Amino acid sequence: MKKIGIITYHCSNNYGAQLQAYATCYFLHKMGHVAEVIDCNTIGKGPVFMWSCGSLRAILGSIRNNLLSLVSERKRHRLFEDFSRNRIGISKPCYTRQDLENACKKYDYVITGSDQVWHPMICEGNTYFFLDLPIPNNRKIAYAPSFGVSEYTQDEVDKYMPLIKEIDHLSVREDSGRNLIKKHTGRDAKIVVDPTMLLSKADWNKIAIPAKYSKYLFYFTILDEPEGTDELVRRIAKEKGLKIVRIGTVRDIMKRGFINARANGPQQFLGLVRDADFVVTTSFHGSVFSILYEKQFLCVLNNNDRNSRMETLLGNLGLKDRMVKDVNNFNMDNDISIDYESVNAKLNVMRNDSVSFLKDSISD
Repeated sequence: MKKIGIITYHCSNNYGAQLQAYATCYFLHKMGHVAEVIDCNTIGKGPVFMWSCGSLRAILGSIRNNLLSLVSERKRHRLFEDFSRNRIGISKPCYTRQDLENACKKYDYVITGSDQVWHPMICEGNTYFFLDLPIPNNRKIAYAPSFGVSEYTQDEVDKYMPLIKEIDHLSVREDSGRNLIKKHTGRDAKIVVDPTMLLSKADWNKIAIPAKYSKYLFYFTILDEPEGTDELVRRIAKEKGLKIVRIGTVRDIMKRGFINARANGPQQFLGLVRDADFVVTTSFHGSVFSILYEKQFLCVLNNNDRNSRMETLLGNLGLKDRMVKDVNNFNMDNDISIDYESVNAKLNVMRNDSVSFLKDSISD
């Protein structure tokens, strides 16, 4: 039995971030280890109400968004905080560099990942996400981190790649990340599944809260979905005779034709995916849980460079036809049901390979 510390985005009000942190701890416990997330950052945890005063338009937009936040954000924040505090398993706070270095002395291994911990903007320049810590390299594990970008600037290469090169146990969750590491360090990183996929449907059902709705399409987006996605979702729902239950941005609360479900936490999110008749999402973890719960779903690719993790996962599982690259020219007539017997067979191979990586990494 080893004691393992995890550095990730554990307090972000983001479903994928908190669920992957929970999954990493949960699975390490199943392996017989003692694991906890190191409480060394508050990245992603923002105030309920935010103001922008740069112009009259910005002020009016802030007023609108803050009024909408009264509807859902307080409950949403409370549910996320409760899940982070009571479900994940978090260490005592260590927000200073010295406290973090002292805390690391008690762990046999430190893991960075999963999530986009190597995204240069999201990590806010904190090199401890790259395990820049006073611990031996053979105690450093990168499990399924994501870059979220296809390339680093030269300054970012100079800052982060020497640190990545020193991590003895190196894995990522998308092809573009593996290519980036190979290009700048010469090392081969292993592709592994996101920690949420190390858990079974039965594992997730232990904490999932049933949805309050029936006969619905679950529409889950992050950031801004491609123009035309709303219309595609409405068309699919009409054809299938389903209501539309949506989690989107605060602004999406105003849109007609959707049942707003934004005021839900991670456990309610699980139930919304599990109990849906169909799922449309722009989210990596929206796709992951659709697969784990064997849903018929579509993944709409965003107009940015964060699609590699979706493309890698869906490609490896034989689900490329679930990706929608152009919502305005997508033909639902080709909507063939997913053969989950085949998908699960591929997933089991990937899962077992990922478990082997973890076992090998922790057996030094």
